[in-house]
Amino acid sequence: MKIETMKADFFKAIGHPTRLELINALSGGPLCVCELFDQNESTQPNISQHLKILKDADILESSREGNKIMYRIKHEEVFDILKLSGIIILKEIETLKNVGKQNV
Repeated sequence: MKIETMKADFFKAIGHPTRLELINALSGGPLCVCELFDQNESTQPNISQHLKILKDADILESSREGNKIMYRIKHEEVFDILKLSGIIILKEIETLKNVGKQNV
């Protein structure tokens, strides 16, 4: 598989608001589905579906602890990517504000 395809699959996997919320929730450490469900306004089956997409993309890993399945971010660098994307977006917002001021 080409590296470009793998990158595209990675960004496709994180490219949904619910999945971004799940990744952010997991920034504090491992959580089970029930804890992720409590932090999100979606249904448990929907959360499970998004977790499966993230896990299939090797963004998450899971382990069983008693009767719970705990999810965690597989590579901490995912948070760096999201932080950088936030910086880029904030710069774009600032640019748009400045363009708006110039057009007034």
